This record gives sequence, structure tokens and C-alpha cells, in this order.
Amino acid sequence: MSKYLMGVDVGTTGAKAMVMTPDGKVVSTGYREYECVYPKQDWVEQDAELVVQQTFGACKDAMESGKLNPQDIAGVGFSVQRATFLLIDSDNQVIDGKFYGWQDNRAASEIPFITSKIPAAELYKLAGMPVTPTFSLEKIVWVQNHEPEKFARTKKILLTSDYVMWRFGTDEFYCERTNACCSGMLNVHTLSWSEPILTAFNISPDKLGRLVDPGTVVGSVSAEAAALTGLMEGTPLVTGTGDQQSAAVGAGVSEPGSASLTLGTAGLLVVATAEPVLEDASGFMMVPSSGILGLYELEGIQLGAASSYRWVRDTIADLEKLEAGRQNKDPYTLMEDHINKSAPGSNGVVFLPFLIGAGYPYWNPEAKGAFLGLKFSNTKSDMLRAVMEGVTLESKDMCEKMKANNVQINSLAITGGATRSPAWRQIIADMFDVEVKQLAVGDATIVGVAILAGVGVGIFPDVKSGVQRMVGYTDTVRPNAQEVAVYAKSYEVYTAAYQAFQSSGLFGKLSGLSASR
Repeated sequence: MSKYLMGVDVGTTGAKAMVMTPDGKVVSTGYREYECVYPKQDWVEQDAELVVQQTFGACKDAMESGKLNPQDIAGVGFSVQRATFLLIDSDNQVIDGKFYGWQDNRAASEIPFITSKIPAAELYKLAGMPVTPTFSLEKIVWVQNHEPEKFARTKKILLTSDYVMWRFGTDEFYCERTNACCSGMLNVHTLSWSEPILTAFNISPDKLGRLVDPGTVVGSVSAEAAALTGLMEGTPLVTGTGDQQSAAVGAGVSEPGSASLTLGTAGLLVVATAEPVLEDASGFMMVPSSGILGLYELEGIQLGAASSYRWVRDTIADLEKLEAGRQNKDPYTLMEDHINKSAPGSNGVVFLPFLIGAGYPYWNPEAKGAFLGLKFSNTKSDMLRAVMEGVTLESKDMCEKMKANNVQINSLAITGGATRSPAWRQIIADMFDVEVKQLAVGDATIVGVAILAGVGVGIFPDVKSGVQRMVGYTDTVRPNAQEVAVYAKSYEVYTAAYQAFQSSGLFGKLSGLSASR
């Protein structure tokens, strides 16, 4: 009898595969990195073939590092970056060989056209998504308006999971319906493609994947994929969901009022609610839970999040990155030393983390990043800590805006690669002034999708049973009252700075400077 589950996360900057027992123990992992491409200002793309091959490679690394028998893998589940999509032609070839990334903001120019067809408030009530270039619909409209010949060649518009699972062995293009919510084309009430939206924008439903539920076996590993992954041909392929819904499952968000904060490439504050909250179009993302029927998730998204910390690693901390390579260490370990040399509040430096625009609650693609308060006395340590704090200030801002809309948060679990940092965990507790639960397995996204794989192949009768067996906590981090007060002042500066930049038109002027190069 097969005894392991494999979860695969096809993320924004890399693919990770993890093999786990049904009791939540990690057996082995594999990771392969890939890059985003930035051909023009506000454009973010990925090489589709590179993403697929690195995903295969991550699976192979997990199988080989664990010295696993392929017959022991009961099923493979997939979590993916949401809203990212590609176009394929009549020969099933990827047009231009690229994914359009969720961080891509090229479609900001299309918003007036889109809202002239369907008002923003009506779109929000239909799809549960604010009108912003982050989501798939807006960029599809951009292709229609700017590259009509390319859209005419398009046989299928596929989200990341639709295409990746097909490359693993499914016989057609399946689209998991809760992941499809971030396409902006799904009716959030019926979980079917929205006829009014598709009709308004001349998108045939035949161009979209076949909708299926999460935790559904949709095929098996092909001979070709088996050779590239180390998996056994015929291993069941199971639909997972979008990365953030999967992370919420893997963090135990299964009751109204439970919440998780994920700080990965993107940042997501997810709060479970029994009913959709669509009357107040304040910028929330309202998505169906991937695993709990009848439960919805209210989401606030940070577009940059830990990507900002990766950026500062590659720029300001380039020497630490080089030294870590010499010592065969993780560069973030050396950066953590800098964080601990600075003090809460970064000695007066505040970082605005809008390197790819602002997500919830502002949805401002023109917003730009900035270091504020720099003095001759400040150090590299202060700047690195300011980035870590700035990302968390954006998380806190989401939380405060949700509370202002009467959203109840009873508990908070933290997930994502950034939360492996002890300093960052303490900053979150102090910034939110709340106890935070540290997960036993920090890769909640993969835990969640492994649970869904277990449901699909019959190891678990339902998602709640899987959560009870696979999700655990190791520690609770408590806030420090003195630092809570420091961060309250930092938050005042953060919000005032955003409003000042926005109201003065400085964000737009900075965008103009970049565009004029």
C-alpha cells in the first residue's frame, strides 16, 4: 500500500515538491528556482517551459533525496501561483512561450474600458475580485486590445495548474474552480464561469479549462513525466488549488474567524467567514475555500511581500549573498545577523514596500517603494530591518482595514518562507499585538495541497480530517509591550507617508520618471 503524499507548489520564483506522511511528517523535499522576466516597465513574465522543467526537477530532487520507492507515492497534488496564465494555439503550443505573471501590471490602462462594460461594483459582486491588473481578466483584455492577432490564434487560456498538470499527464485541460476565482471570470456564488463577464469581453467558455473541484483525481503521471520526475507512471494526479487557499488549509484555517498570514513571494492575510462579504466593495478578495464546503475566505494581498526582502538580498546585501556562497550557507542567515544588530523601529527608518505596486487596500499599480528617515547614523543593518518591518507594516495595514470593516479575527497562524526567521516572527507578533502560532511545518501551502491529494486518493474522508492529522504547531510567539508601542508609531508614519505620496501625485510622477527612460 502506498504510504506517502507528494505536494507540489509551482510558485512565482520557484517550484517546490515535498513528500509527507499522512500524519504530517516531512520525508523529503526538492526545490528548483526560476526567474521572472521584466521586458518592459510593469510587465512580468515567465518562461513557461523553464517553469515546467524546474517543476519536474523539484519532484525528482524530492524523490532522490529521500531515496524513495516510486510505488510508495499515493498521489500528487498541485498548488500554484494564482491569476498567472498562458495562451496556447491549435497545436497546444504556448504562444510566445510565456506565462503572464500575476504581478504584471500592464493592464492598468485597460481598467476604464473594462469598467465601461461592467461597473467595478458589479464586477466585484459577480466575481469577488476588485478590478485591478493583478488578475487574469484584465490582462486578457489587454491582449485583445493590443495584440488582437495573438488572441485570434488562441485556442485555450490556461491558468498555471491547467497547463502544468497537463504536462504531468492529464488528458485534457482541467481548471480547479477555487483557483479559478483569481482569474476574475468565475462567478463566486455558483463557482462556474460567469456568463455576463465572458459575454461582455468576448471570451468563449470553450477557451477556458474544464472546471473541477479541489481534491479530484484528473489523471495519472505519464511515461514522459515519470522519466523526468522519478515518480511512477500511473501515479494519480489530484487537483489542489491556488497557493493561498492551500496555505490557509495547511495553516488550519477551517472555522469562521480563524486567520493566517502568509509571507512568501506575495503576502496574504486570509480570514475565514461563513458567508461571502460582497456588499462593501472595499478591495477585499472574496474567494471560496479550497477545502471546506460552505466556507469562504476574505483575503487581503500584498503584491511584493517577501519578494522585497529577496530584492534587498540581491542589492544592498550582495556581499552577504557572496559570503554565504563561500560558506555554503543560506544568505538569509547572515542577513538575520544584521536584523538583530538593529533595533525595533530600525532606528527611525521606515520602508514603503511597493516595489510592484500596492495591493489591498489601495490597489494602486503606480505606488513605488521608498526608504524614509535615512540619516548618516543609519547602517546597512537598519535598512535590512526596515525592509522586514515595512513588509510587516503592509500586513498590519491590511489587518487594520479589515477590522474597520467589522471582520472578526480570533486566531492567527503564520506561514511562508519569511516566517522561518525568528526575528520576523517576533516582528509580526509585536506589529499585530497578538499571539501568533508557529506551524510545525512552515510550508503550509504544500501541507494544504498534500491534504487535498489525500482526500482525492481516499486517505482522508474529508479536508477537516486531513487538517486534524497533518497540521500541527510548535510554538506561540507573544508580543512585547514595549515594541508594540514602537511599531504603533512606525505604523502612523507608514500610513501618513502613503497618503502623502498619493495625494501629492508623487507616485504618478515617479512612474513618469521610470517610463521616460
